[in-house]
Amino acid sequence: MAATGEQKRILVNRLSKAVGHLNAVQRMVEQEAYCVDVLNQLKAVQSALDRTAHLMLKNHLDTCVVEAVKADDSKRVMEELWHLLKSGSIEDEPIPFESATCCAKKTEL
Repeated sequence: MAATGEQKRILVNRLSKAVGHLNAVQRMVEQEAYCVDVLNQLKAVQSALDRTAHLMLKNHLDTCVVEAVKADDSKRVMEELWHLLKSGSIEDEPIPFESATCCAKKTEL
């Protein structure tokens, strides 16, 4: 990772906030919070992680990819990016529940 000290600080700070938020969501599940409330919070955590990933990708494009192109290694780095961008879909993951009901009370985070 070729991030500057400031870029690294920003990334680590965002990740720390996401970890804290995810820990709060875990507590919500343990306390049987209302499913929709949990899902909304999970969506917020995922959004925070997505924004962090976008910053990381921008940094990678601005540094590592530029250097690879200068070093005539663009084919390798483009293949890396292609594999990165085409992966990551959760659509094919199995759902581990046979059936479930939502009977938790509605609570706030």
